Amino acid sequence: MSSAGRSKTLPPWPENRPLRDWQSKAIAALAEHEGDAFLASATPAAGKTTFGLRAAYDALSSGAVQRVAILAPTAHICRQWAADAARYGIDLEPNRPNSEGPEPSDRHGVVVTYQAVAAGARPHRIACNGRRTMLIADEPHHMGEHAAWGATAMDAFANARTRLLLSGTPFRSDNSPIPWVEYDADGVSSASYAYSYTQALLDGVCRPITFQPYDGDMEWTSDGRRRRADFSVVLPRNEDARRLRTALDGEGDWIRRVLIDADAKLGEIRSGDHPNAGGLVIAIDKAHAIQLAGQLERISGEPPLIVTSDEADASRRIARYAAGTQRWIVSVLMVSEGVDIPRLRVGVYATSARTELFFRQVVGRFIRRSPRPRHQMSFLFLPSDITLKALASRIEEERNHAIEFKPGVEDGELDEPPERRRSEPGVYEALYSDARPDAHIQIGENMMLFGDPEPVAAARPSAAFMAFGGGIAETRRADPVDVLPSAADDPTSSYQRRERLREERSRLVAVIARRGREEHREINARINRAVGAASVGKSTLEQLERANERLRREVEKSR
Repeated sequence: MSSAGRSKTLPPWPENRPLRDWQSKAIAALAEHEGDAFLASATPAAGKTTFGLRAAYDALSSGAVQRVAILAPTAHICRQWAADAARYGIDLEPNRPNSEGPEPSDRHGVVVTYQAVAAGARPHRIACNGRRTMLIADEPHHMGEHAAWGATAMDAFANARTRLLLSGTPFRSDNSPIPWVEYDADGVSSASYAYSYTQALLDGVCRPITFQPYDGDMEWTSDGRRRRADFSVVLPRNEDARRLRTALDGEGDWIRRVLIDADAKLGEIRSGDHPNAGGLVIAIDKAHAIQLAGQLERISGEPPLIVTSDEADASRRIARYAAGTQRWIVSVLMVSEGVDIPRLRVGVYATSARTELFFRQVVGRFIRRSPRPRHQMSFLFLPSDITLKALASRIEEERNHAIEFKPGVEDGELDEPPERRRSEPGVYEALYSDARPDAHIQIGENMMLFGDPEPVAAARPSAAFMAFGGGIAETRRADPVDVLPSAADDPTSSYQRRERLREERSRLVAVIARRGREEHREINARINRAVGAASVGKSTLEQLERANERLRREVEKSR
């Protein structure tokens, strides 16, 4: 099937998936935009993915482009994009390896990570030059023009027909400009279309959130000296960081008291009108996550789910949690950005990361609204650290990216994942901590926030959940979520069928190789010639199906 014909196969946009008002206005603004790139800055949980997919749908349907390439921060988010795109008949291949080259023409495009493009720009450049391409960059702050991820992306997609940048945090913590973002003479960026958290609150699109800071007395030793301070005391930078680490110590009294209160709040919500509400703890690293999970199990009587980025099945486990009823999830980075778990209502910010970028990403996990219940205040428990309290107070502010000199900060240091940052200098040991609630910070308390949510389709398993192998039996108790029946809910969705066919092919080839004298490579090459495919990775869905049929017949004959 030709690429031109492929785009005409898109079904009508679902009538029960109307665009929100801001999405419709942003689509109109995009249609009138004449620049090299369009930056849509919208608060987390406002629906940037749906907006981006509608833009892609319109461009493919009109023939303005022949393919779509989406860049995302993680492999998990790539699969979420592909699952959501399948709702509208857009067939995207998630996480296609660079070694397999450009995708075959029977799909609408790919979703890959920034890291994958940085590892090899050539296949993406070839694909972009071969078919008119729309680039969608999800959270483009991950790129810096002078860093590898930014430079290779600019090379790979230099000839893209149109570029759409989607961000809830359109700024970087270092001085590097973001590719394709326009800056004025003072180095300040401006979005082509902006939709703030305050607007989302007023529109009933997002939940309000209450920040509950906890102070306390912390005691530690460093460089041979014994020190004691609460969060109101101004300390040198190193000691300030050690005080925070003392509060967050996985075996300390401060974190134990905060976890007890957070679990009590979650229990209060679950005993009310949101029985499947969930809680999220953001930990410092894997060892810390295990400590906090142990504390939570002793407090709640239920073992939490622990998810870290080095686990092969992390994406599948997050999807199962999102569609289930388990009480707590403890994570390091996997749930900090772009992950859709609408039932999260309570959080504990138990990480030492204090950049505005990371803090806003974490807050974004708790403000995604679900159709029910009517009142949906979320709660985030955090240290009374002066930096974190200031970030909480500014969460309503719309942010642009200002390029400015920041002395004493190495390039890229502030955007480095917290569990990979350099450890603190000197000898340090946490001795003691206690906790006491500080004055809470409530965002949006004077707004008309609790109108009925926007109408949505009947509750079904989410596309993301089905993309990771979920089943109906496991989701009957799940919260209503803003999803629809779609190709992604069907195990016959194109990219999922391709994955299963390739897994089946691998098994069949292994059986034939064990029974005969051919090697795997020889069997694959012979089958590819028979079905007219250049390679397994370049096979269309039809070629994969015919190849497996041949292999199945060979296996049957050899019995």
